Amino acid sequence: MAAPFTDADILRSLSGPLVAVDADGRVATSNPAALALFGPEAAGPGAALPLARPDLWQPVARCLAEAAPAGARIETAAGPLGLCVLPIVRDGRTVGATLVADAPVPGQTPALDSRLRSILDSVSDGIWICDGDGTILEINAASQRLNSIRAADYVGKNVQCIVAERMVDRSATLDVIATGRQASMIQHITRTGKQLLVTGTPVLDAAGAVALVVVNERDVTELLNLRQSLQNARTVEERYKSELAELSLFELSQKDIVAQSPQMQRTLRTLLKLAQMDATRILLLGESGTGKGLLAKFLHQVSPRAEKPFIQINCPAVPENLFEAELFGYERGAFTGAREGGKAGLIELAKGGTLFLDEVGDIPLSAQAKLLKYLDDHELRRLGGGESRIVECRVVAATNCDMEGLVERRQFRKDLYYRLNTFIVRIAPLRERRDDIFGLAEFYLSQQNARHGKAKRLSPRAMRLLEAYDFPGNVRELVNLIQKAFVMSDDDDLTEALDEALSGDGGPDTARPGPRRLVESTDQASLRRLREAMAACRTTRQMAAYLGISQATVVRKLKRYALHRD
Repeated sequence: MAAPFTDADILRSLSGPLVAVDADGRVATSNPAALALFGPEAAGPGAALPLARPDLWQPVARCLAEAAPAGARIETAAGPLGLCVLPIVRDGRTVGATLVADAPVPGQTPALDSRLRSILDSVSDGIWICDGDGTILEINAASQRLNSIRAADYVGKNVQCIVAERMVDRSATLDVIATGRQASMIQHITRTGKQLLVTGTPVLDAAGAVALVVVNERDVTELLNLRQSLQNARTVEERYKSELAELSLFELSQKDIVAQSPQMQRTLRTLLKLAQMDATRILLLGESGTGKGLLAKFLHQVSPRAEKPFIQINCPAVPENLFEAELFGYERGAFTGAREGGKAGLIELAKGGTLFLDEVGDIPLSAQAKLLKYLDDHELRRLGGGESRIVECRVVAATNCDMEGLVERRQFRKDLYYRLNTFIVRIAPLRERRDDIFGLAEFYLSQQNARHGKAKRLSPRAMRLLEAYDFPGNVRELVNLIQKAFVMSDDDDLTEALDEALSGDGGPDTARPGPRRLVESTDQASLRRLREAMAACRTTRQMAAYLGISQATVVRKLKRYALHRD
């Protein structure tokens, strides 16, 4: 009995669009719903689907090539549309395919209804849904805004396209498909400049394979900017803290150190940094009298080791045959005259603190090898002892010698020199930092005044005398000059006493070798002033009043220059 309906009746009864194509992509048949939706140019018999509707042809071509069902989702004027493509097989060959719209896709979720679509588009996070092969099925409205794209341009394509277009540098979907596990990453979106926190989550089928990948995108641009701003603020805060700490330490140091010159301020800043980082091998280089010992103490006082011992050894002052015993200690009976119970060496006494080796270039060669070993492993053994012990301390060395010259002449071990000079700090001589002369002179004069209960002072002329002098003996010579002038002055003004001290008129102990450019100038000025006073005055008392100095000073100067008051 013949059926009361035909194949055409069946096609017309379907509410969803249906298109059947041959293996070349030519439309064989379609129903009215497909013609209404896609138009006769795409769904009419004989239409070339690859040319008319490439978005429909992509899932069809995949189905024909793989001889397996395929799915996709496209955008139409009426809204998103789910596609299911099934192969038509005859005699074991795939001869065509049937495309059904708004039908469940095998192995995938049904097409979204309007309520689910509304829910997806209402979410503030971006959401992508891809199938297990990476084909993009859904992109919600938030993701379109975040990525500055149109869903219609990407739905139905493989997610690899967004990497190929360099929209992103890495795809969370591809990572999930490759590993079968959730993947998270920060993506920089080149089109919008946004930073997105992307999390891809797999949806597994009954066999445990990845059927869907749901990708969640959250805009963290502001959060990352805020974090960077916070990091910058913390960096600035740490810098300010460091500068404030440096300033506080510097102000505390002023009771001992004068640093008004740029050279000395740089030296102190370097020492402060070395102290804060707890550097343990420092070499101070400078001429005799520049204050290397004072700066070594300063370094110790402003470091984390301030509460530990500061032990100083003047290397040239220790006899060569006793140097090793002084530095490393000795056990009972180590040598004739040794203490009954032995003695700890200076390194042991400096444990946890600072050992200052002053004039390190004079260390005997016989002790240098042992010192080198200690610097390598912090292990020492007392003279005459058999037990080694670990002792850690900072080693600060100082010298006014040409260490490289000593090394070349083999008077100092090269390897020891390189152990000691991890950090080198050069201290400028006083003649190269004349801005410090006034501060130093005032500082040491105030010490003398406080010690002796006086109120002596330096006049502008006295300061000019000091600032014009070369100070071959550096700060040590300045201290001696202030002390000598303080003692020799007959009144509170140190000008004349300083003039005499600088001119060498203070006795045999004040004679100093070397060039003295100031001597001639002060001698000539003093002689000229004395002759002026002699011409204007009749007595030494009147001369004293004329010159503003004491009568005793006038008498001494007349005697010195072999001038006679008639």
